[in-house]
Amino acid sequence: MKVLCLIFSVFLINGCAIDAERYRDKTPDFKFESFFQGNLCAKGLVKSRNGQINRKFAADIVASHSANQVILEEVFLFDDGERQERNWVFDKTAEGWSGTAGDVIGIANGEVFGDSLNLKYQLKINIDNSEYIVEMDDWLTLVDDSTLMGSTEITKWGVNLGRIDIVIQKTESLQQNASKLENCIEAGVL
Repeated sequence: MKVLCLIFSVFLINGCAIDAERYRDKTPDFKFESFFQGNLCAKGLVKSRNGQINRKFAADIVASHSANQVILEEVFLFDDGERQERNWVFDKTAEGWSGTAGDVIGIANGEVFGDSLNLKYQLKINIDNSEYIVEMDDWLTLVDDSTLMGSTEITKWGVNLGRIDIVIQKTESLQQNASKLENCIEAGVL
């Protein structure tokens, strides 16, 4: 019986995996360095493994790049008042993109499949004054030239803990001297 349960579990887990190759021919082609430049706003939901919405957030992202590097300065504001900042540095690789950030363990590895980017990494999170390391499996899909939609599966030891859904939009109209995050909120992002 234990063997049968183990076999069933393996098939169940494999059945949930995303077949990345099916995205390879989807358009428009996602150019990471083209989308992530200038000012962007994001909004999203953090959900439990059963789909319950636990938190909402808005984010301001300032993106800059050089020939083979993209830098993302992110500021998140959650509906419970928490504020988080993350600064990513992504480098172009033969396979796609690799990135680092202060709360990322090791290197995040990203590969582009047509209109989508799959980014996998380990992230340190704090819950009730305890630190945990979780696995993040991001899928970011280009909707049009100014909109990116994403879904992130959060797991620990292969067990689904939750999901993050996010929409990222370019916002060329943000004023330089105003608080960009406040502009995102005023624009209805949160």
